[in-house]
Amino acid sequence: MRRLTSTTLALVAVGTLSGTLLAAGPSTGAAADQRAAAKPHYVDFALKASGYGSATTGGQVPTDSGQTAFMAVGCATKVGIDKENHEAESTAPGLGKATDVKTELWTREVNGVVSTYAQNTTNKLVIAQSGAGSIQIKAITAWAHSFHDQKGFHAETRTDVGSIQFVPPGGGAPQQMDIPTPGNPLEIPGLATITVGRSKKHVDADGAQAQANALIITKTASGTKSKVGQAKAQVLNGVTHGTFHGYSAGSSSLSANGNVSNGRTPLSLMPCQSTDGQVTTKKIQHSDLGGGVIASDLQSQQFAEDRANKSVAWERGSVSHLTFGGDQLDVDGVIGKAKAIRQGGKVTKTIKGSTVGTITSDGEEQQFPDTDMFTIPGVAKLERFITERTRNGISVIALRITLLDGSGSVIDLGQAKIAIRAH
Repeated sequence: MRRLTSTTLALVAVGTLSGTLLAAGPSTGAAADQRAAAKPHYVDFALKASGYGSATTGGQVPTDSGQTAFMAVGCATKVGIDKENHEAESTAPGLGKATDVKTELWTREVNGVVSTYAQNTTNKLVIAQSGAGSIQIKAITAWAHSFHDQKGFHAETRTDVGSIQFVPPGGGAPQQMDIPTPGNPLEIPGLATITVGRSKKHVDADGAQAQANALIITKTASGTKSKVGQAKAQVLNGVTHGTFHGYSAGSSSLSANGNVSNGRTPLSLMPCQSTDGQVTTKKIQHSDLGGGVIASDLQSQQFAEDRANKSVAWERGSVSHLTFGGDQLDVDGVIGKAKAIRQGGKVTKTIKGSTVGTITSDGEEQQFPDTDMFTIPGVAKLERFITERTRNGISVIALRITLLDGSGSVIDLGQAKIAIRAH
């Protein structure tokens, strides 16, 4: 039994498509074969896509498992892109073994229709449990398509499952199972519950986003939950002179051996099509960075705008106060700011606005020498304004603290990175 789910969402209509999964074209009547080779060229849209075979969380899996056959187009303005990743055979922790997992992403313009596509396919997935038999799921497909035509933005998704079989313990004859439908999961006692994945579509005046999720599988014994077959495609408005890339954060920390880390907090990621000239802000009051290091009033901010003849953007990460070991180390007023302006073919970049306030150890204020680095014996090594310049942008870590308490932990405060790539 084969199950095909196909939905389309547009600004002017909501409808259902039917037909062959890979051959069907957009509802606007554009050419059916959107995979035909295309001459790369640039368009005035931001194009994004991603996909993977499976990802597992929860239960007896200590951390999120890696996404099998993952591939992404982060933010492009070029049509004619083709990207692919595949795994002939892979083992997903907490799920099972998958065969022939492939993710394909492509961008096209056909008859004035600008499209982003994402597709993930898995030939076979086997889920087994000792004493309970196994499940074989074949021909899993997730497909997402976002596009823009003369009527506006549109989004559509399709998912397909070829067959599901239960193999009894001891290798008896396989039993064909009904494929789940929305609201009617398939439960195989002692093995797993298989649910139809929820596909999402969103369309407004600024763009279209389509995300297809084929299946959700919850294993009975371990309680792990896996998304199987995801494809995501986006077409977004607001690209004129270039695309924006970057991030900002108040802090992050990493131990010397890499076993313990605190990610960038709070993290702001720059939308590639700008923030529409608005300043966006994330804040948290406190963050325990490990080893007795506490940071307070952390903030990340960002701004990006396409103006009449230039693009302007900045990222800003800050920490008001950090303390370590009682009065061993106190730091106040750390700000990292990275700014870029693209005008014509030139990008001007600066870290002006970055600052490190006061640093106190055992009640005595410390001063940075001309080298922008000094050491407090037995406490920490401090470096300020660690800067990296690239062709299209700049990044800064306002203050890096390497603890000398034997842990070797590295703490970065006031992180900011920005780039404006040519359109």
